[in-house]
Amino acid sequence: MFIKFDEFELLELFEKEPMVIGDAAAGMFIYSKKDDLGFTLVLTVSIYEKQCNLSLVYPNFETSIFEFELKNIDRIIGEDQKLKILRHNSEKSIEVIFKPHFALKKLVL
Repeated sequence: MFIKFDEFELLELFEKEPMVIGDAAAGMFIYSKKDDLGFTLVLTVSIYEKQCNLSLVYPNFETSIFEFELKNIDRIIGEDQKLKILRHNSEKSIEVIFKPHFALKKLVL
C-alpha cells in the first residue's frame, strides 16, 4: 500500500508544485509554504514508505519550532485551508490550519 492523496488538493493548499526527491517514481516529495510573517511549513512525503515529516521553521531561529515524523499514514487531505494527515481507519493524526497563520488544531501522535 501507499499514502493516498490528491496532488491538486496539495497544489492548491501549498500554492506551488512540490520538490521531487530523486526520481518522481520513487514517490518522495517536499511541499512547502511560507506565510506573510516568514514562517515556513514543510511537509516531506514518502508515499511508498507511508511516512511523512511535518515541520515549522522560522529563519531567525536556530532550530525548527516543531518537527514530527509520522508513520503508518494512509491519507493526506488538503481542503478548506487545512492539511489533514490521517492514519489507519481515517483516524485524524494531525490537522494544520493554513489561514490566517499556521496552527495545529488536532494532534494525535
